[in-house]
Amino acid sequence: MEEFFEISILYDFYGEFLTEKQKKAVEYYYSFNYSLAEIGEKMGITRQAVRDLLIRSKEILHDFDIKLNLVQRYKKRQTTVLECMDILNEIDQNGSDQEIKGMVDSVKAKLGELLEEN
Repeated sequence: MEEFFEISILYDFYGEFLTEKQKKAVEYYYSFNYSLAEIGEKMGITRQAVRDLLIRSKEILHDFDIKLNLVQRYKKRQTTVLECMDILNEIDQNGSDQEIKGMVDSVKAKLGELLEEN
């Protein structure tokens, strides 16, 4: 199941770099959970050809991620934004003047880090 999630994320980021045939195979397999035989039947190719398409597609997606590192950068941004939201929620719920200053400075620092990455 972890592989399905990983490939789905990679496909979201780098799917446009695949051929139409590769896209179809990846979508059928990872999004619609079709078997290799079902995909082969839909695409008019052998089960082995589907397997080869999927292997090659996974390699391409991983290669792009190694080179561009967009998924890891996205995950880091998401984590930072969530941390900032937690801090802001804490401020909203029960912050004193001194605590608020420290929390606001923390949010500014985290958001500054995000800006510097770009």
